[in-house]
Amino acid sequence: MRRIVAALFLSVSIVASNFAEENQQNNDVSVYTFFINIANEQFRFPLIGFINIALGDYNLPQIGFVNWNKNNFETLQLGFVNTVGGDMTGLQIGFVNTTFGENTDGLQLGFINTTVNKFSGSQISFVNITRKLNGLQLGFINYTDSIEEGMPIGFLSIVRDGGYKAIELGASETSPFNLAFKIGVEKFYTSFGAAYNPFSDGVQEQIILDAGFGTILHIGETFFFNPEIISHVSINEKFQNYISFVPYFGYKFMPNLSIVAGPSVLWIYPNSDDEVQEPFMNILKYEVNEKSKLFFGGRISLRFQL
Repeated sequence: MRRIVAALFLSVSIVASNFAEENQQNNDVSVYTFFINIANEQFRFPLIGFINIALGDYNLPQIGFVNWNKNNFETLQLGFVNTVGGDMTGLQIGFVNTTFGENTDGLQLGFINTTVNKFSGSQISFVNITRKLNGLQLGFINYTDSIEEGMPIGFLSIVRDGGYKAIELGASETSPFNLAFKIGVEKFYTSFGAAYNPFSDGVQEQIILDAGFGTILHIGETFFFNPEIISHVSINEKFQNYISFVPYFGYKFMPNLSIVAGPSVLWIYPNSDDEVQEPFMNILKYEVNEKSKLFFGGRISLRFQL
């Protein structure tokens, strides 16, 4: 995805550059029409128009539908599509924000944020992409090759080098067979899983899907504390919902293999007036009201870090 977006906006940049150079005819004349604005480095006014093109380094705001800067940029780009060909220090606010320089420092706020090289600051969007992260990614999907400092927070965060990826096999109070995949960074990862309970009646009642998040806090070299919050749903026609909190304690007995275990609190709240389907194993239960109950149990798992 990163290569596709980068190629797309590189093409836009080339077209815009050719258009600007043809209209400039190799002189230093700037064009300001409020529809298409073309400015050289000596132009000392903000670019406000439908299409704004800065041919060199520029440090004044660009406000329009399409904002494009050929070289380094400082201050604000506010528009639907914002592109910087060099380094950027400042803000990009738009639907699609892209930088191609070696360093980007500041804030990207939009629907798709792409930084081809190093990003320092905050990327906040539905999709955030950068090669090296030094700061925060907050979005539904985050991607980075590596993290210098900081972390991504989202539904799916992929860190190619140095991220956290693990497969977990265990047992819980909801079912004796649980399989989960965890991805992100140790400070904040998301978990996706499925569980199978052969003691329930009917195939649909036997399968539970889940998703949630957790964090790993190291206590020495081999021990760690690992709280998780997970949302579960049975796939039967009632779609009974569960939310669980588990303060895991873990022990790493091999470089990539750990055992985790801990008490669990399970809140079950059905979507209909049907009775709560209780977990197959629990130590204690508490009735919150007629439609929801709390169950206390325990979980244990083996976790293999990829």
